[in-house]
Amino acid sequence: MRLLPELQLSKRIAALAGPVILAMLSQTAINLLDTAMVGRLPGATGIDGVAGIGVSLPLFWAIGGFLSAIAIGTQAITARRIGEGQPLLAGRVLSNSMLIAAGSGLSVSILGYLFIPDIFGLLNPNPNVVRLGSAYCRLRMLGIFSMVTTIAYKGFFDGVGKTYVHMVASIVMNVLNAFLNVVLIFGLLGFPRLEVEGAALASVISTYVGLAIMLLWSVQGDIRRHYRVYRLGNLKLPLASEIVRLSVPSGLATIFVMSGFQFFMWVTGHLHPEPDWFAPLGFIPVLGPMLQGHALSSPDLATSATWVIISFLMLVFMTSIAFGTATATLVSQSMGSGDMRMAERYGWESVKLGMWIMGALGLAVIAWPHMFLGIFTDKEQVISIAIAPMRLMGAVTSLMSAGLILVQALFGAGATKFVMLAEMAMHGLCLVPLSYLLAVVLRFGLLGAWVATASYIVLLSSIMAWKFAGGSWKKIRL
Repeated sequence: MRLLPELQLSKRIAALAGPVILAMLSQTAINLLDTAMVGRLPGATGIDGVAGIGVSLPLFWAIGGFLSAIAIGTQAITARRIGEGQPLLAGRVLSNSMLIAAGSGLSVSILGYLFIPDIFGLLNPNPNVVRLGSAYCRLRMLGIFSMVTTIAYKGFFDGVGKTYVHMVASIVMNVLNAFLNVVLIFGLLGFPRLEVEGAALASVISTYVGLAIMLLWSVQGDIRRHYRVYRLGNLKLPLASEIVRLSVPSGLATIFVMSGFQFFMWVTGHLHPEPDWFAPLGFIPVLGPMLQGHALSSPDLATSATWVIISFLMLVFMTSIAFGTATATLVSQSMGSGDMRMAERYGWESVKLGMWIMGALGLAVIAWPHMFLGIFTDKEQVISIAIAPMRLMGAVTSLMSAGLILVQALFGAGATKFVMLAEMAMHGLCLVPLSYLLAVVLRFGLLGAWVATASYIVLLSSIMAWKFAGGSWKKIRL
């Protein structure tokens, strides 16, 4: 296999991935803006507010991500029907997906708003982080309904190849969120100064606007006539069951991933505040002072630094998942038309594109970590302890991209159960125990926790590449 991407296939992938990348980066920006603006609040509110958001969002993503897995089944079946040349059956997929998404999303929004305050105290020992984070997370839970229903629409439009629809909705959401963040967090233009809660409220309002855009797009004349989505006769229990069967393993995989990273955040909040094993290395030129400063970090600073690093890594996550989303559509459509060779080629071409692009970004991070960290916080204490793990993540961004793209490609093929089992094993046997062992037991501190993450990334990319290369996914029928 040649190392450089093939131009013809790369153009097809990029044509679908481009709008998805813009959409997902815009969606990511809703969370990044929360972190960046809250991080600029004065004093402890800025540090504890960022830490509170850092504890909140993995929980929010675990719940919302499980329900949003409806998009995996929706996209895979829709793309397969399009590949078979059956647009009316593709429209039927969205009808059933919307019903599942709306019912589950509304129920969880209500329950989350009611019970988050009782759960949050278990996630961080700092009462100020708990106070700020639970208020933020409680409001964000009200957006689960809009998030999940929007994602159901996205799965359909991505499956038929109209990836630009969600891009438009996401850009509008992002622009609105940026404006609302400024006025609600800092109390400008006559709005109340809500600080951390203002960030949550801005995000929730933006997601409902995005849902409205997706709904309006789906009732346009050509979409309505071609796919006939809004017909009661489309509701079929066997089809709904098939969507759920494909989606639930993906949702469980999301819970394993988010639970693993929630535990990771817990580890960073329980680091020993005294100097760790890196402290005696201060005499080493250049590297020593950085590691020594890292060793003296407090748990609250470590949690804040961890979330700043994750905020940057979202750019890698979302760009790679966007390439993977485009790949999932192309793989599933190719399988629907019976062209298994082309399905496999699309998978590997997307991996090459992701590795080249994210590898270049990783080199930039290794060279200028301070610049990238400064985007998300202006607290020098936080930046100084984040530099070493940030450089470590820069070294594995290309592998991270490859693993995430192949996960999505396997989702598109219908191999959702394998991905679920692999994620469960990697988090239960690698990320969770290794981060605790290195960071807390052996006292390698924050950098030790991120070494565990790098190990997980290497495993993820290796296992997914092995599965995709094996070709057993080509036998899956939807």
